[in-house]
Amino acid sequence: MIPNSRWFPAALQDRAAWFANFAAQFQEIAVSLGFTAADSTAVMNDNLLVQNLLEVQMLLDAYVAAVRQYRVVITEGNIGDPKPAFPPALTYSTPDPTITTGIFERLDNMVRRIRAAPAYSPETGALLGIIPSNPTPPPVADMQPTLKVASMPGSVVQVNFVRGRMNAVAVEMKLDNSETWSEAGRFFKSPAEVVIPQNAENLPRAVMLRARYVEGNNPVGHYSSIVTTSTQPVS
Repeated sequence: MIPNSRWFPAALQDRAAWFANFAAQFQEIAVSLGFTAADSTAVMNDNLLVQNLLEVQMLLDAYVAAVRQYRVVITEGNIGDPKPAFPPALTYSTPDPTITTGIFERLDNMVRRIRAAPAYSPETGALLGIIPSNPTPPPVADMQPTLKVASMPGSVVQVNFVRGRMNAVAVEMKLDNSETWSEAGRFFKSPAEVVIPQNAENLPRAVMLRARYVEGNNPVGHYSSIVTTSTQPVS
């Protein structure tokens, strides 16, 4: 499981930084909240493993980048260029083998216990970083849909989107070498299916699609990024 994203970050580096603060602060206030020394030790050990995983991941990412650079130079360089050195083998500390699976579940359970503690307060929650956030939705003028498309048999293009709080999405398309956009339809549910007219030769057609949200009857906000595909005409 993964704790609620309203208080727990998504990226590994952000999670490690969050965990380090949580563990450090918990050591200071655990007794006042009614927790035991064993609880504090368990939180600290889980945090140490998370920090270890971040360190190893960063080393591996850097090593992969170095190997990639070696490959580029040795294969794409000119004859007579200096020979690159292959990156030396990595050395890193392995995680504590005594720590069992379920770090995030243990964390989530611990947060629930903390919130239920008689001495818990909003100040405590802020200190530990466990107060859920309520993100303010962006202004309508700044909203932008994200499209994913799949080409289906019969010259049908399936368009996936998230409508959210808006009424619909207005999809526009360009076919082949057209210089102008034309309306493909307004869709209230995802996925939408756009039927692309077949050409006289019954050949696949290049399709470019973009969309804007619709509020009431009016398109609003920014266009999505343009997505492309090609049709699968009926043989």
